[in-house]
Amino acid sequence: MFKADLERPDLWAKFHKEKLNVLDATKVPAVPDIDAEKLYWTMMSTSRTPDPHMYPALKRLKADGRYKLAALSNTTIFPEGHEFNEVRPDDVKNIFEIFVSSAHVGMRKPNRNIYEYTFKLIQDTWGQDIQPQDVVFTDDIGENLKTAKSFGWRTIKVTLGRIKDAVKELEKVTGLELLEAEQTKARL
Repeated sequence: MFKADLERPDLWAKFHKEKLNVLDATKVPAVPDIDAEKLYWTMMSTSRTPDPHMYPALKRLKADGRYKLAALSNTTIFPEGHEFNEVRPDDVKNIFEIFVSSAHVGMRKPNRNIYEYTFKLIQDTWGQDIQPQDVVFTDDIGENLKTAKSFGWRTIKVTLGRIKDAVKELEKVTGLELLEAEQTKARL
């Protein structure tokens, strides 16, 4: 299904029109044969590398002690014995007190039920007085943000390649200096 989605002609044409400004449909190249398995494993490998802006920011939020950290992630269950099942010291999962894995709970973003599940878990863990507007939800996918916003959560868009901008938004919300470079400058 992943391969089929990647090779959909309508999405290929839409990408060329919106991102590459190719307005003449006859100039859109044919959809290539994509090695979806290789792409998938490349994506999974890359996603295991902590982001140089967000990872330290999350560590600072946790260390501050005023904020509770929960994650809601669309995930995959890897086969038993697969190296990706091993939790490394720099695994971002270690930062979160609550980690909702879509593959483990049988729900996925942007479906509302996983947001409801996660919010109930947050309230059950940290108190029923927590309200939806107390949650700040970050994501790189618009549909996921839209559902979170409809649930009453505050949202921050994380644009790939511009993650530092999302961390700056998080700084505004929390009042903390979360970017490493800015903290280093402040100490000098």
